[in-house]
Amino acid sequence: MRRFSRLPWLLGLVSLLPSPARAHVPPRPPAAAGSLVSLSVEVEGRPAPLYAAPDGSSRHYVEARQGREYALRLANRTGERVGVAITVDGLNVISGEREAAGPAPPRMYVLDPGAEVTVRGWRTSLEEVRRFTFVDEKRSYAVRSGKDNPRLGWIEVAVHRERVRRHAEEAPVARERNRDADSAGAAAPRSHPGTGWGRPAGDPAVLVDFDAQGAPAERITVRYEYAWGLRALGIDPRPHADLDRLRARDRGDGGFAKPPAW
Repeated sequence: MRRFSRLPWLLGLVSLLPSPARAHVPPRPPAAAGSLVSLSVEVEGRPAPLYAAPDGSSRHYVEARQGREYALRLANRTGERVGVAITVDGLNVISGEREAAGPAPPRMYVLDPGAEVTVRGWRTSLEEVRRFTFVDEKRSYAVRSGKDNPRLGWIEVAVHRERVRRHAEEAPVARERNRDADSAGAAAPRSHPGTGWGRPAGDPAVLVDFDAQGAPAERITVRYEYAWGLRALGIDPRPHADLDRLRARDRGDGGFAKPPAW
């Protein structure tokens, strides 16, 4: 079966040392979730904090900011190829369709051992995607294409190992059908976020052979909500956002001396 493999690239990282005379800073929420494959959400190119579900489940939450572009950063932590089937708002990010019931694996990206990849949007060809963008639900790709479903507001990753031998049991894994009701009564009639059909962006991919095992080896779930929705769930993202702004003010434009204006 033909699958997609993203072409990874290198990112240079710069580490800035904090001032030695800085007050105690509470630990930030983790920026990645997952075991076999790690998932992080980058908003406008920066990793966004992921918040643990208040109910103690393995689900994570991230703040949606209307009009901002976001991307999904995936890293294969295993020593083998894996396939990752990604759905946003209940739609496969490659095909734009809901997953059909049955034994056939969904369309997926393939990650080589130790590889990292950034999925930036809905794939429209082997050369291009349309960027993920936080919008109100009514302007989401799912609603605008007539594919509204209970999974609006969800980012889900199913990690599939490669089939190398016959396996005795490969039962399908039941999927959660209904959106959580934990924010149903919060501050209505405020709108909820969805993912829009953003601007086009070059993003080359190639086709490779990958025979996926029927049942995913791991599932990662991230729900995104506006700040008010997170607070209604008992999650307050603002201390960390405020901390980011304070750090930016503290170090100015990178923390280095700039030439004078005249």
